[in-house]
Amino acid sequence: MQTRRTWLLLLTAMIFPALGYSQTNCVAPALSDQKIEDIVNKERETRKDLPAAFANQKTTVRRQGCHYVYIEFGIPATPEGSHIFKLNQYGVIVDAQPGNPKCPDRVFTEGELAEIIRNERAKRSDLPPPFPKFTTSVNRLRCLYMYFEYAVPAARGNHQVFMIDPLGELMEVQRPDPY
Repeated sequence: MQTRRTWLLLLTAMIFPALGYSQTNCVAPALSDQKIEDIVNKERETRKDLPAAFANQKTTVRRQGCHYVYIEFGIPATPEGSHIFKLNQYGVIVDAQPGNPKCPDRVFTEGELAEIIRNERAKRSDLPPPFPKFTTSVNRLRCLYMYFEYAVPAARGNHQVFMIDPLGELMEVQRPDPY
């Protein structure tokens, strides 16, 4: 059930990015599309946990808040013929799929993730406030953390999810409209 909820949330986040809140206070200078591609190719030389490049491919780079999403599409196109890399604002790969990227040894506790969210809320007025009363849970998706806040009493759609990269940066927030 937990895995199903995680995948449903990710699908929603990919289809409806406007429902999310992304980082707005980037501190690193913007990286060019070519620089992002160069970083991924250089990391592949030393990291065996990253998916290999396609023999023939098309690439695209887009910015989500301060993070970058680099996507490779194999040519000819096939249903599972893509690789997706997420890089933080400094150009560090924080997620890659398919596969299981090697995660940093440092693992955040639920309390540390809650502190990250509290600190971000103190700095940013665009983030949704906490519910007056709520419970939390944490799921890992490869190296990423998904920190869930559920309003108490529970009601359909009355939750918010914070995606945090393995280095402790808030990537995005999802807060669905209640049905």
